[in-house]
Amino acid sequence: MDSRTIKPAPLWQSLCFFGISSILIITNLYVIMPHLLASGIPFLTGYFILFYTPFLLLFVTEIIFYKRNIRKLSWESFKGYFRIKKLNRKTLFWTIGLFLFWLVSFFGLGFTQKLIAEIPFFNPPSYFPPEINPLKSMVSGELMGTPLEGNWWIIIVCTIGWFFNIFGEELLFRGYLLPRQEMKYGKHAWIINGVLWTLWHSFWRWQLIPLFFTCMSLSFVAQKTQSTLPGIIVHGVLNFIPIIMMITWLF
Repeated sequence: MDSRTIKPAPLWQSLCFFGISSILIITNLYVIMPHLLASGIPFLTGYFILFYTPFLLLFVTEIIFYKRNIRKLSWESFKGYFRIKKLNRKTLFWTIGLFLFWLVSFFGLGFTQKLIAEIPFFNPPSYFPPEINPLKSMVSGELMGTPLEGNWWIIIVCTIGWFFNIFGEELLFRGYLLPRQEMKYGKHAWIINGVLWTLWHSFWRWQLIPLFFTCMSLSFVAQKTQSTLPGIIVHGVLNFIPIIMMITWLF
C-alpha cells in the first residue's frame, strides 16, 4: 500500500475503531442476551447472532474502506491495501515464533482466568456457559448447552463466524489501522495497537492477563514484518482448534 494514499490515525480515531465494536459486543452479550434467554432462545443461538454480527460489521467496514479508496479492484490491490504479503523466510520465522509464543503465553497463563473470574468485578455472568466461563465445568458432547450430536449446522455456523472473526479483526485492526498508526506513532505504533486490542477484549475481562501478551506480540509481529499474514495464520489456526475438536467429537 502506498503510504502517500493514507493519512495518520490520531488516538481518537484508533479509540473509535476499537471502542465502538467492543462496546457493541459487550452490549450484545451483557444487556441483550439476558432478554433473549428470558424469551426462551437457547444461549448458543443468541451467541451466534449477538457475538458474530459485530465481526461481520468489521468485515463490511474494511471492504467499504477498500472500495472507497481503491479505484482498481483486484486481488493484487486487495493484498496490497491490507498488507497481505507473501510468506517469505523472514515472515515464516516470525509466524512460527508468534505461534509458539501464543501457545506458551495463553495456555501457560490460562490458570489466571479462574483466579481473575473469582474476583467480583471480573466474574462472568451466571448465564455464561462453561465454554466462556472458567468457573463452570465443561460438559462433553455439548456446545453452550446445545448437544452436538446430529447438529452439523453448528460446525457450519462456527466456521462462518470464524471467518468473519479472523478476517474482520486482522484486516481492519492490522491491515487498515496499523499502517495509519505507524504514520502517527512510528516504531511505537504496535504498542498502541496492542494495548487497544487487549482492552477491546474487555468482554472477556477474566482473560485479560494472557490476552495482553498475545495481543501485544501479534501487533509487534505485524509491524515488524509489515504484513498481516502472520496474524491471520496464527490467530486463525488457534481459533479454529475448537472447531476441529467439535468435528472430531462428531465423528
